[in-house]
Amino acid sequence: MKGAERLIFLGWLLTDPPRNTSVSVIPSSEVLEGSSVTLTCSSDANPPGISYHWYSVRAGDTRSTGYGPVLRTKIWADNTHFYCEAKNMCGAHNSTITKVTVWYGPKTMSVSVTPSGPVFDGAMVNLTCSSNGNPPVSSFTWYSVKGDQATRLGVGTRLETSVSAEVHQFYCEGRNDHGGQNSTLIEVVVQYPPRNTSVSVNSSGPVLKGSSVTLTCISDANPPVSSYNWYSVDESETRSVIGVEQMYTVANVNGNTQYFCIAKNQRGSDNSTMLQLDIQYPPRNTSVSVSPPDSVLEDSSVTLTCSSDANPPVTSYRWYSVREGKEDYVASGQKLIQATMNVIDGREYYCKAQNHHGEDQSATTNASMEFAPQISSSSRCLHSGSQVSCTCDSHANPAPLVQWRLSGRHVNHSTATAIREEPLGRIGLRSILTIRQSQEDTPTALCLSSNSQGSASLQLCVTSTGYQMLSLLVGAGAGAAGMLLLCVITCVIARRLHAKTTWDLKPEDITELILTDWTLSQEEDSLYASKSTLTGHPRANGANGEGTRGVNPDLHGPQHTDPPGGLHYKPPPIGPPNCDHVPLQHSSLDTPTTRIEG
Repeated sequence: MKGAERLIFLGWLLTDPPRNTSVSVIPSSEVLEGSSVTLTCSSDANPPGISYHWYSVRAGDTRSTGYGPVLRTKIWADNTHFYCEAKNMCGAHNSTITKVTVWYGPKTMSVSVTPSGPVFDGAMVNLTCSSNGNPPVSSFTWYSVKGDQATRLGVGTRLETSVSAEVHQFYCEGRNDHGGQNSTLIEVVVQYPPRNTSVSVNSSGPVLKGSSVTLTCISDANPPVSSYNWYSVDESETRSVIGVEQMYTVANVNGNTQYFCIAKNQRGSDNSTMLQLDIQYPPRNTSVSVSPPDSVLEDSSVTLTCSSDANPPVTSYRWYSVREGKEDYVASGQKLIQATMNVIDGREYYCKAQNHHGEDQSATTNASMEFAPQISSSSRCLHSGSQVSCTCDSHANPAPLVQWRLSGRHVNHSTATAIREEPLGRIGLRSILTIRQSQEDTPTALCLSSNSQGSASLQLCVTSTGYQMLSLLVGAGAGAAGMLLLCVITCVIARRLHAKTTWDLKPEDITELILTDWTLSQEEDSLYASKSTLTGHPRANGANGEGTRGVNPDLHGPQHTDPPGGLHYKPPPIGPPNCDHVPLQHSSLDTPTTRIEG
């Protein structure tokens, strides 16, 4: 072997791959998580020219970390295992895995529950808390959560507690010398029947009567509600099933029906509370009541009250009067106080009630005043051919009973004396007597009207329709001539001559007693009475010179002597009629006085 080859062989025999590779750590003691450490790789090799490569091991996964004999890095709880590789031309060698001891607080906190499946409301469960920490976790604390409120339950790695629909969420807290950590929230599946069942309405405000609304049944249940039932309850508290879905639409709502629902699941059922819809509607069933409710006497004060059913309540009341088809506004307010009510007023009243949904009108009404009969001045007898027709108009409350007398004798309906009656408004009665007799045999007619408050009578004269105007002219001329003759004789003869004038009247000159209609207007009317009444006829004036109203001797009770409005008219007494008339002025009736109460 030549010398050069011999030297190369000897050199090869003296070279070695790396060996005794190791890792040293500074600091060598435990370090806190996140702190920096220095790792140094050393190895024996010939030749010494060596390269170094660092690796970390995490959960069996090896990753390259760096190069060089020294590695500076931060230590974490999950990154604590390292080794290095030394390499030269002759080979490579790895160090053993070096574990850096690191201190850290609790990590990966978790809670397990037994039993793991759903439990019934009120059942007992076991909770276990586990954690990863170095040093190990030294204390565990348990909490329950309800909404945003956490309540401490106890300590230890395990806890036995009851669960409910309200309390079924828990967590634990673990602590050691280097910190603490909470577990995630664990929720125990608790099953319970429906609860807090209620009905919601798709309209938040009032509902107008007759409109439609949709009702929804809402309930908290686990497992979820499996069936719904809707019920309606009427005024008699009768329940009726109206729907089986979660939502129900009421097509035509009214204020007399209530609603509720029942929610069910496999654990039980629950009823909602009764729902009374706030249904609004315009005024209805508007009526007028009278106080005092019984009949009152004439000129008494009465109070009319307007009542109505409305939602929202009535905001406006208005009063109207009606007479002979004519309507007049009276006043506003719920109560109307009507004073000096007159018997022949003829007014009826009604009210209108209004809210912002509409208005309603009551029926007409009137105060029921009791008064004795009054015979109208329109009563009369007319002679036409062989027939005499007598009409007697009477007003009274209670309704009057009208009777006829001819020459002092009571008359019933017959062929010779036909009697028929016609109503005159609500408090009047017209009785018509038809006499089929010759003109030479015309009897005296007397109209008698009575009720529980009294009676009235009126003697009627017979007027010939063919000779009425001639009779009036002849009578007026004879009267004027007599007065002129009397004045002349008085002036000429003075005390030496005293003449006495008499009037000779023919039967056909006798005319009827004419009284104009009593009305409620403010105009003055004329009443006509017989001449004998005005001149103090003994039968008209009585013993003291004051006239009295004719009274049927067969009727009892007080006699109503004054017509409405305070008019003091004294009709002639019953007796042979004197049909010469002169006018008598009187005042018209007072109009009613009203006062309003809101």
